[in-house]
Amino acid sequence: MISLDAGWDVVADAQHANPEYANELARLATRHGAIWRTEDFDVPLDELLRRNEARPRADHVPEEYIRSSWKRFHHVMFRPLNPEDPNGNLLKRMIADLYVRVTPVRGESDVFACNFT
Repeated sequence: MISLDAGWDVVADAQHANPEYANELARLATRHGAIWRTEDFDVPLDELLRRNEARPRADHVPEEYIRSSWKRFHHVMFRPLNPEDPNGNLLKRMIADLYVRVTPVRGESDVFACNFT
């Protein structure tokens, strides 16, 4: 928090596929006037396991944890978006979000302004 207040860029280098953790980091960033951004990398399970094996022993993550986390979150994070699925349609998700105000842009049929609180 001190780093955010000092204006430093802070990277949370961890798996935040669980919305509970990601939401807490977003709230923390907001409280400190920081910009919140995520970057998701679709890495195959075998590559994650290979990278883990290449780490020094003290930094190893239990293989079962990697496997179970990948199985639990990968299909949610990297599923193909289906426009009819309200969980896969970003505009529908934003319209349903209490903290987002979605307004059609006058004169446009498919452009929307989204304001976040």
